[in-house]
Formats: sequence, C-alpha cells, structure tokens
Amino acid sequence: MSKKLMIKGIVGLALLLPILSVSAHHAGNHSYFGNKDAALYYTYEANGDDYIYGVGISLTYTDPETDLGFVVTTSLNDATVTAFDGIEENYAAWEAGLKFGIFSNISLYGEVGIDLSELLFHDLRYHYNDCFRCGGYYDEYHDDIDAYVGFGAGVNVGPFKVEGFTRYREIDSRYWEARSEQFSGFQVSINF
Repeated sequence: MSKKLMIKGIVGLALLLPILSVSAHHAGNHSYFGNKDAALYYTYEANGDDYIYGVGISLTYTDPETDLGFVVTTSLNDATVTAFDGIEENYAAWEAGLKFGIFSNISLYGEVGIDLSELLFHDLRYHYNDCFRCGGYYDEYHDDIDAYVGFGAGVNVGPFKVEGFTRYREIDSRYWEARSEQFSGFQVSINF
C-alpha cells in the first residue's frame, strides 16, 4: 500500500470517526451526546485581497452536562488568491472539517479541515502524470492536498449563530502556491 493512500485513509477515517461514534452511542440505551443541532451556514474569510466564501451544513454534537463536543462541517467554497508569481488564481473547493471545543450560548473551539475534492481526485492526476513520464525521474512542483487548522469563537442568538475565526491554510495547485496562508473571517449560521 502506498504512503499517500495510507495517509488518505487515515484522514478519511479521522473525519468519519465522530459520526460513527455518535451512531454507535445511539444504538445503545443511552447517548453521550444528548444535544444535536444541524445548521446551514455562510462563511467568508480573507487576507488582504485574497478571499474564500462558501455555503455549507454542519452537525453539532455536545454533552448536555459539560457542553463539550464537536461539529462536523462540509461546504462548497469559491476562492480568489494571489500566487507567489503575482497572478490571481480562482478555484472552487468542497471542504470538510471538524471543530472541537465548548459549544453553548458562547462557543470556543479549535478546528481542522481538508479539501475533499483534492483528496478524492489527487491520485488520478498523478497516475496519468507518472505514466506520461515513464522514461525517467522528473521532479516538479508537488500539489499537496489543501488543508487548514484554526480556532474560533461564536455566540448563539436564538436560531442564529455568529462566529469569528482565524485559519492557517495550505493552498496550492499543481502549478502555483498561494502567497497568503493566514485567513480570518466570520460565519453566520441558521440552526434547525
């Protein structure tokens, strides 16, 4: 098994474990995560002229006694970023993320996420590229799977939630890498 495939499997499993563990708890006579909320959200983050915005859904699971929990997110995003060569690049992304922290009327959390579209289609590009250059070793710019790590805080007001966050992002393509790595922004959610 290749190292890249193993890493993808571990990341995929890490993103699915919270959902699977909650499902397993619901199969028993009790649930450790008594509070569950679903939300539709809009998010916007920027660094100078670079920006990322999108819409998504989230599922929040919290312990009713401590308000500790996690949030599973997925979103469709559009972005405009400046590459190191000064050219403005546009791209779309399907992201998935996990937030861990305290989720109540006031929320404090840490988060991680990845670009699912790059995760799913990353090997297809490189298998073609490797076969095309079967004649020898060719070192070129490597396209890592885009990912982020960050932290944030939020406030619930009735069915609405407003959050502010900052994220460190790895954004690149096969031919370019984004100049900006730190993005800050907000998220507005409607809870169901």
